[in-house]
Parts: sequence; C-alpha cells; structure tokens
Amino acid sequence: MFSELAVGYLFLGGAGAGGCSVAALLSLLIARGDLAPALQAQFRSGEGRLFRGLFSPLLVASLGALLLGVACLLADLGQPARVLLLAFSEKATYLTVGAWALVLCAATAAFLLLVWRGAVRATVATFRVANGLLMALSLVVALYTGLLLSSMTAVPLWSGAALPVLFLVSALSCGLALATGLAAVSETARTFATTLHRLQTADMVVIALEAALVAAWLTGVPAADVTATAQAAAASAAQLLSGPLAPAFWGGFVAIGLAVPFCVEATAAAAWSARPAASGAITLRRETWRRAALAIASLSVLAGGFLLRYLVVTAALQPISVVAPLL
Repeated sequence: MFSELAVGYLFLGGAGAGGCSVAALLSLLIARGDLAPALQAQFRSGEGRLFRGLFSPLLVASLGALLLGVACLLADLGQPARVLLLAFSEKATYLTVGAWALVLCAATAAFLLLVWRGAVRATVATFRVANGLLMALSLVVALYTGLLLSSMTAVPLWSGAALPVLFLVSALSCGLALATGLAAVSETARTFATTLHRLQTADMVVIALEAALVAAWLTGVPAADVTATAQAAAASAAQLLSGPLAPAFWGGFVAIGLAVPFCVEATAAAAWSARPAASGAITLRRETWRRAALAIASLSVLAGGFLLRYLVVTAALQPISVVAPLL
C-alpha cells in the first residue's frame, strides 16, 4: 500500500522521535546542582562540556532523522501543498495531529540543540520545560503512525491496539540505540559508562517488551474463515510467519533486530557486573570490547526498527486482494 519512501518516513520519524525522548528524559534527570552552573557557562566548560558531548550528537542525529523523514514524506506525496492543506484542515485526524506534533517536536529539538551548543541562553526552568515538552511531543510522534495504520480498517493486519504500542516501543528502542551507538564512537562511552550501562539494561527490557508485543499482535490476528476480512488478516500474517516474507521476519527482524542486540547487551551487562571494583580496572581491551558491543547492538536495533516497519507495510493485504482472484 505504501511506497519505500513512506516506509523510510515511518522508520526515520520513529527513530528520531525515540532519540528525542531519550535525550529529553536524560536531560530532566540532571541534578539542579550540576545543571545550573552548566547552563550559566553555556555548556562550554567543566562538567557542562561533558554533558554537551553526550546530548548534542544525540539531538543532531534525532533532529536529522526527523527532517529526513519529513523529506521522504514530501517526496512520497509529490505535492508539498497537500501537506499544508492537511495541516490546516478543520477536521482533526491522526495525520493532522501527528504532522503538527512532528513540526513542534523538530522545532523544540532544534531549540534545545542551540542551548546545548551554547548559541542560546536558557534558565533552568526554561530548560526543563523545553525538555518536558520535547518528551511529550516525541512520544506523540512515535505513537501516532501506529494509530494511523490501525485506523485504516481496510487493512485487517493493522487493526487492534497492539500495533500502535509496538511502534511506540520500537521507537524508544531505536532512540536508546542512537544514544548508545553515538556514545560508542566518542569519549562519552568512558565518561558516562554507568549511564550507558543503565541505558543498555533499559533497552534489554524494551526489546523483551517489543518481542512480546509482536507475539501479541500476530496471535491476535483472526483465523481465516468465510469472511474476506479474516482471510486477508490470516494471509497477511502467514506471509510473515511462513510465506515469502518469513526469511526477512525471522532472520532479519527477530534474529538481527531482537535476538542479537538482546544477547550482546546481556553479555555486556554481565561483564559490567563482574568488573573489578578498583579504579583503572577497565583495561584498553575491555573498553574496546565494550564500545564494539555498544555499536553492534545499536546497529542491530536500528536495522530491526526499519525491518519492522517494512514488514508491517509489505505484508498488509486488503480483503479485495484476497477475494479478487476468486472472482
């Protein structure tokens, strides 16, 4: 039903929104005693500079993903004027609400990026309000695409409450992957080692939840019966589980997107828990392995996030496509 550009938009929008959510949450957790002097120095010295090394690349990547996703959407529509007509439509729909949330999310992320880069001054109150707003908007962006698909009753595979929640959880996992992956290629992997360890642990929980939601979504598909709707739903699920899309589903999404990052992060977590307590005990070899684990897990999660949306879109069959060959 959707083009490759639309799939790209679904993935980039979700990953960008997830990255913004993670950045906002971590920013809100910074203690006031550390935040106030860092804001006063515009994150250019001391601990504030270390914070900037973690948050600035994450916001750049997240904002870039959002904007690139918008570009995919505009290219897919072909006429940007359609977006304006949609945005200013009197009728509120998932698409109009999502479009406005996306614009406001990108604008808020851009403002906070300027703050982190020291180009704009902000008080502690302004900083916290902006991050709270960013978190709320990014969650709306991450959720609305799933709600949009589930509202299309002509596609039975997309119906139900599991798909919107699945898209939200997948977006958060992609956001965690962006944060840890970017840290893996910078010195923040050492500076914020404890924070990254907690992010990896959180991602393991999110991945497990994502796997459970995928199972709930597919098992909730009605069995084939005499109705065209049920037949289309069952045929769509069969394409993923045992049909032409099964290799991409099992070997790509399940294995690479879920199993690999979970196992890598579990191994890294076990190694972290077993590390010697003495300062300086993290050797160069251990640090190199840890960064490689962060990078591998992050790339696998992002690949899984893309494959999930590609498979959801590609496997979808409408009742007419099932009935037509019989006519």
